[in-house]
Amino acid sequence: MTDDSLTADAPEPGASASVEVPRVRIRGLTKRYATIIANDAVDLDIQRGGIHAVVGENGAGKTTLMRVLYGLVEPDAGTIELDGLPVKISSPADAIRHGIGMVHQRFELVDQLSALENLALGALPHRRLMFDRKAALAQARQLSGQLGTTFAWDRLVAHLSVGARQRLEIMRLLYRNADILIFDEPTSVLTPQEAEDLFNVVRGLAVQGKTVIFITHKLPEVFALADHVTVMRRGRVVASLPTQETDSHNLASLIVGERFERAALGASTQVGDLVLEVEHLSVCDDLGNLVVRDATLAIHGGEIVGIAGIEGSGQRELVEALVGLRQPTTGRILAHGQPVAGSSVWARRKRGFAFISEDRDSEGSCLPASLAENVFSINRESPALARKGWLRRGAILRLAQSIVSRFGVRGGSPGSPARALSGGNLQRLVLGRELNRTPDVLIAAHPTRGVDVRGINFIHRQLVEARRNGAATLLISEELGELIELCDRLLVMFEGRIVANLAASDARPEQLGLLMTGAA
Repeated sequence: MTDDSLTADAPEPGASASVEVPRVRIRGLTKRYATIIANDAVDLDIQRGGIHAVVGENGAGKTTLMRVLYGLVEPDAGTIELDGLPVKISSPADAIRHGIGMVHQRFELVDQLSALENLALGALPHRRLMFDRKAALAQARQLSGQLGTTFAWDRLVAHLSVGARQRLEIMRLLYRNADILIFDEPTSVLTPQEAEDLFNVVRGLAVQGKTVIFITHKLPEVFALADHVTVMRRGRVVASLPTQETDSHNLASLIVGERFERAALGASTQVGDLVLEVEHLSVCDDLGNLVVRDATLAIHGGEIVGIAGIEGSGQRELVEALVGLRQPTTGRILAHGQPVAGSSVWARRKRGFAFISEDRDSEGSCLPASLAENVFSINRESPALARKGWLRRGAILRLAQSIVSRFGVRGGSPGSPARALSGGNLQRLVLGRELNRTPDVLIAAHPTRGVDVRGINFIHRQLVEARRNGAATLLISEELGELIELCDRLLVMFEGRIVANLAASDARPEQLGLLMTGAA
């Protein structure tokens, strides 16, 4: 099957019977970074009102295209029209003047200012030379009312939940009268409940006549929200069509450029010896609150055990205790029957632990460092890479290149900074670093968060391969379908306690939902 057979070409300008002028029209937009073509003569029409999804693999050019529209990136060629009139957008300030706003994957808020101060920052109402807090607060309350939410406007942003920060980002754009709102992977850092709250906000914005552009990797979100979907592949638009005219399987095939087949996963058939044991473990959070209560679990080699639970049920603190980032208050952790509680992260790594963090930017990698340096960080005691205090640079670069090739990391070379990679490709690098040699214990926290459909499939295959090679894997995910599909057993956490231990083959999403919320 060729790429051409999967391409649904948009009609030529003027060919449609409709005379409606698009709110946004992009023609021939091209952006190059050295030898990489991020956007290749992109044509795109976005109608006024409604929700338009943009999907594609990591590195397909989605975010670059939106960054051009928002004025963060200068294109090499192409034009942009708003309501049929050509515009030049050279900065975010230009974009805001034209009614365009963008909510980024990484929030652009000042943690040490209040929510109200962040809202008004850059457009402060004032009375003479003084900040008019009363006027700002009145407008803030009006905006939160439009979104159907309430807000603690005096609270520091540092103390807000992720979902609240995102709503604040949206209100900042509305405060500046934006009516074209771009959301870049907005659910990648949200809990399922926060994501549903966001969907309600986005639907409300569309009802108010706002034009919403929604970049996502998650195909269910496309069908839950969008009226229209555009597919990008390798910098080009390959399809643009109403969502009602396609389905998930066809969309996945358009994204990857070939008929998409999911990995055959299935349960483990070779469960080995007991590898990881947790006995009556209790853990406190940063404020001293007990968030993991008397947890007991066991994982054998060749087994994937999943943990399901709503955000804040203690999963993160449990993971941190297992890998050595947080000390438990009571209980034991044993690897191959030997206690590891109290030992350092590095000591546990030498005992065969590997860790895929839910926060790949801050905890799972060092963004300013090169790909090679990120790979070397957990291999620094290998005599093949360093000897008598001297680094063997050539060997380090070869190891990094082998991981880049084996795990399909695109958009960078061993010498490139990690920050140059898209989120999904950075996750492939982290995965490759941790699984280059099969670990004894693999702790994988949300490994497919913010990853495209091909990347999710690839990560699933790697986890299954690690299981086949004898790894004892603990998988934490908010995707219940992923847990049921990948795992041999499922544990459910509620308010810090493990309240269920069941075979994944027997689990149903409805049952898990009841257990996760304490209703069962």
